[in-house]
Amino acid sequence: MKPVWIIDDDRSIRWVFEKALARENISFKAFSSAQEALVALQSATPQVVVSDIRMPGASGLELLEKIKEKVPNIPVIIMTAYSDLESAVAAFQGGAFEYLPKPFDVDHAVELIRRALEESVRSSEQKLVPEAMPDILGQAPAMQEVFRAIGRLSQSHATVLITGESGTGKELVAQALHRHSPRASKPFIAINTAAIPKDLLESELFGHERGAFTGAQQMRRGRFEQADGGTLFLDEIGDMPQDMQAKLLRVLESGEVVRLGANDPIHTDVRLISATNQKLDDM
Repeated sequence: MKPVWIIDDDRSIRWVFEKALARENISFKAFSSAQEALVALQSATPQVVVSDIRMPGASGLELLEKIKEKVPNIPVIIMTAYSDLESAVAAFQGGAFEYLPKPFDVDHAVELIRRALEESVRSSEQKLVPEAMPDILGQAPAMQEVFRAIGRLSQSHATVLITGESGTGKELVAQALHRHSPRASKPFIAINTAAIPKDLLESELFGHERGAFTGAQQMRRGRFEQADGGTLFLDEIGDMPQDMQAKLLRVLESGEVVRLGANDPIHTDVRLISATNQKLDDM
């Protein structure tokens, strides 16, 4: 098996990995800069790469990009002392196998390398590298899991449900999913469904034609139409009336909305992200 490459300008970090990998009988090669590793990459390839993200000269993300261009199936673990969303998302969307925040548990790091070695035997997906934005910070393990989820889900078109107590930043997570997605240049529309009266919610979401109801003086595009091509965030969806939930389901299944007072459906391309502070399984 080819060696694991360790790239970090911090000698003490390289030393920790060298001792840990030697103890586990895992072959390795250490580099003090991304430039050194890139030179070595011209004549050799590693089984797994473990690289710091911020180093003098070329960064770990630049190294990641070069590695993915030449050998896209090599798992790359990105480590950094900067526990922020920018680093996590940029690493994942650049094709990183995993994100390892410093300080780290050595046994956990070795186990992560073992998983990467197993993955290397198969193959890893090559991902695009959209520009990341700093918007959420956190060092707690739970926040690292949130960063990982954002990194993985941002490139998906799947509907997402975010759960958590009020004030925990569910909308921030929704915004991050949008900002780091291929839809980032399109609208992000947020709506608190609990703050809109039941009899107005359908019009708010799907729009209405002129004269559809008393006071409808002109045609209005609903939130789905406004978010076309982008993301619609529905907060407090657990408070949405059940009949509206059924109508919302039909829109998700068909990708079409019908304005109040109209007959013809309108196709919309919208990614839906919803959030609730309720335990929906208990309802």
